[in-house]
Amino acid sequence: MHPPCPTVPRPSRAVRAMRMARLMALGLPLVMLGACHNDQQQPTMTFAPLSYSNLAPLNLNVASISIVDRGQPGMVPGDLSNRAPTPPDQALRQMAHDRLIASGAGGHGVFTIDRASILHEPGGILDGQMNVHLDVVSADGLRKGYAVAQVTRSYDPKATKGNTDTTANLYELVNLMMQDMNRELESQIRNNLGNWLTTAPVAGAVSEQSLDGASPGTGGAQTVTMPMPNTTSSDTPAAVSSTPAATSNAPAAPAAPAANDGPDPIFPDGEPSATTTTTTTRTPRLRSPQPGYLTLPPSGTNSTSGTN
Repeated sequence: MHPPCPTVPRPSRAVRAMRMARLMALGLPLVMLGACHNDQQQPTMTFAPLSYSNLAPLNLNVASISIVDRGQPGMVPGDLSNRAPTPPDQALRQMAHDRLIASGAGGHGVFTIDRASILHEPGGILDGQMNVHLDVVSADGLRKGYAVAQVTRSYDPKATKGNTDTTANLYELVNLMMQDMNRELESQIRNNLGNWLTTAPVAGAVSEQSLDGASPGTGGAQTVTMPMPNTTSSDTPAAVSSTPAATSNAPAAPAAPAANDGPDPIFPDGEPSATTTTTTTRTPRLRSPQPGYLTLPPSGTNSTSGTN
């Protein structure tokens, strides 16, 4: 016969509660560490803000430009644009701020956003649409011209992972629509408001400056292009050469005669100088006496004497 097993007293309710609290206190940090580890494994996606200051500005001959936004998220039933990192209406406002420049002294321009929506269509396709128009109003309040631009694009993100309406897909669709809108709006403005476009000076442009540091008009070195001298007129001064001539005002010496040649028959003493006067004395020629000049001596005179 085995002795009966000793009876273990059951812990009271308070003891059980204390033990449960200890277990929860020990296990809770492990659960929190596991949750933090899972969060670190999921990368955080960041999206660059959309800017269009690198594109050519459209300078309008108006004193000011205002923006009217009628395409805010939720204006169209089923619109998902508020879930995009940059909603399409904000991208349109940024485009108008960066590219539409008031460069005139009078008048006013009004850029209106009529629609900026993104819809989730059946089959996982995102449909985006943007409608804008630009009005030019004169100083007296009369509408002088306008331009209308509309862009629609369908985006199928089947090749990407995740849901259709993720922030990455919405960001990509807005970026593609804005590329189309920049081209379309510029084309419409040039075709319909070409007379209101001006050429404004570019900020930071390089101005003319003298190499010696002097400002224009203060006596700085200048480069002057002189006309070519007229060789057919005696009143025009001859061009001055940068290299001084080797000759002087003295006339050039005559060339020496060849070694085997005799004296010059025309100038036996050499060619006379152009700047000196030479006096030449000629030797008189001997000529025969005139007839009757010579006479015979007298016949009775003997110039010699002798002894017979």
